[in-house]
Amino acid sequence: MLIIHHLIYSRSDRIVWLAEELGINYEMVKHYRDPQTFRSPPSLWEISPMGKAPIIQDGNTMVFESGAVTEYIVDHYGQGRLRPEAGTPEYLQYLHWMHAAESTLMLPVLLDVLPKMTQTNSPLLAGFAQGEYKTVFDYLGKTVGTNGYIAGSEFTAADIMVSYPLRMADNTALPPVGLESSAPCAEYPNIVNYLNRLRSRPAYQRAEKKCMP
Repeated sequence: MLIIHHLIYSRSDRIVWLAEELGINYEMVKHYRDPQTFRSPPSLWEISPMGKAPIIQDGNTMVFESGAVTEYIVDHYGQGRLRPEAGTPEYLQYLHWMHAAESTLMLPVLLDVLPKMTQTNSPLLAGFAQGEYKTVFDYLGKTVGTNGYIAGSEFTAADIMVSYPLRMADNTALPPVGLESSAPCAEYPNIVNYLNRLRSRPAYQRAEKKCMP
């Protein structure tokens, strides 16, 4: 059985959702953050060299990092689902957003949220984050407004990858403990509607219930 190590309030939400979309038989092991530092607990360090989630165990195989875990699961359990056919324009968009989710899209969110977490806020850094929000949100809003989903008209694993930084941006991924972003999500109705479409999926709703404390 596939084992998913899930850290409460983390990127590993996506892996539980992916497993629900594919109807995989899996076991979820929950790990709880330190209430004082919000860091990973010792239980994650025991199985991960960096104490990060998500981690999956598939027999004797262990896979780390959200993108790598997503690709592994789609490769081994997808049976052609949740990924466009290779060589198509949709597949190129899929590849783009699979990687952009944790880089281009996540960057302004982290620049926005981490200074608040560490109480080291800088007006210059905040201004830079807002500029990056505009760059990526303008493009993302046009993409989902035209296509419906991130890689075309069909829902894919790239939508699952993109969902978490967007949920951090609209303040629905983390608990309300002073980590709220200042992302201008409300100014992008295409992105708001896109997130609502993702949240309306039955697999998302099942995963959301399972991932909460």
